[in-house]
Amino acid sequence: MVSLLFNCATKLNQNPLLMKTRSKVVEVVLFEVNPGYSNTEAEKALSSLNDVLKLYYGFIERTTAKNGDGKYIDIVYWSDMKSAKDAATDIMKNDIATSAFSIIKPESVQMHHFDTFNQFEE
Repeated sequence: MVSLLFNCATKLNQNPLLMKTRSKVVEVVLFEVNPGYSNTEAEKALSSLNDVLKLYYGFIERTTAKNGDGKYIDIVYWSDMKSAKDAATDIMKNDIATSAFSIIKPESVQMHHFDTFNQFEE
């Protein structure tokens, strides 16, 4: 019965966890992959970071995308700025993460943290 009532209160395809945990910080990382890596290799390496990121306190969600010009964007949603910055520092000590980062051109990395002020959802 409780499940039925709860399901009626949520929209179709809406994650109930995200309803309770709104992101306060958006981390945006722009980068390029080193020459010599295929799209498949890059996607596999970058996706391997999911298993690392999900363990950090404050992590909410992550989206990674690419364009046709070899540019990538990683958008990570965090509950607070301290969690985002602590994770950004600590992840450099993780072997899985540093292995994945080895495909990235270091000089191409642009990382920014933003405080959210608006979230729209229909």
